[in-house]
Amino acid sequence: MQTEASGSLSTARVAALKGFAFGALVVGLIGLVAFAVIRENYKPAATPVEANASFVGGLSHGHKVSALSAEEEAYAAALWPIHSEVKLAAVRMIFAGLDYKTKGGDARKLRAKVLPLTRTFEDAGTRVRKIMPPAPLQDAHKSYVEAVNLYTSATREMIKVADDGRNAHLVSAQQRSEQASMAILKLSDVLWPGEYKPN
Repeated sequence: MQTEASGSLSTARVAALKGFAFGALVVGLIGLVAFAVIRENYKPAATPVEANASFVGGLSHGHKVSALSAEEEAYAAALWPIHSEVKLAAVRMIFAGLDYKTKGGDARKLRAKVLPLTRTFEDAGTRVRKIMPPAPLQDAHKSYVEAVNLYTSATREMIKVADDGRNAHLVSAQQRSEQASMAILKLSDVLWPGEYKPN
C-alpha cells in the first residue's frame, strides 16, 4: 500500500516536472518570437548607430558606427541574402517546435519540417565562410559563423525527438537557438540598423 502511494507520488512529481519544462519551453519560444517581431518592426532614427556590440570578439563597447566603409558595405551586401534565409529558417524552426508541442507531438512531422532547415543552416554556414570580411568585422564574422553553427546544432537536437521522444532535446535546441539569435541580432545592428537592406 505504502509502495503504491510512493509510486504514484513519484509519478505525480515527474508529471509536474514535465509540465513545468513544457511550460518553460513554450514561454521561452513565445518570448523569442515576440522579441524577433519587435526587432523586425523597430526602425531607429537615421542618426549614427551606437553599437554596443558585445558579441563574442566583436567591436569594442560603445564603438560609434557613423557609416560603413566601402569594404564593410560590400560585406553587408554579400551577407544580406544569407542573413535573410537564416532569419526565415530560424522562425520556421521555432514554429516547428511549437507546432509539435501544441498539436499532438507528431515526431514524424517535426522531423519533416526540421530536416530541410538543417540543410538550410549548413548551406548558409558554408556560404558565410566563403565571404571574406574586412579587418574591422573579422571577429563579428566569426561570431556570425558560430551563430549559424548553433542553429544547425539546434535543428539536429530537435530531430533527436523523433528518435527517442524526449522533450529535453527541445529545451536544449531552444537554448542554442536563443544564443544564436542574440549574436546575429547584435551584428545586424551594426550592418543593417533597423534591418536596412544594402543597395
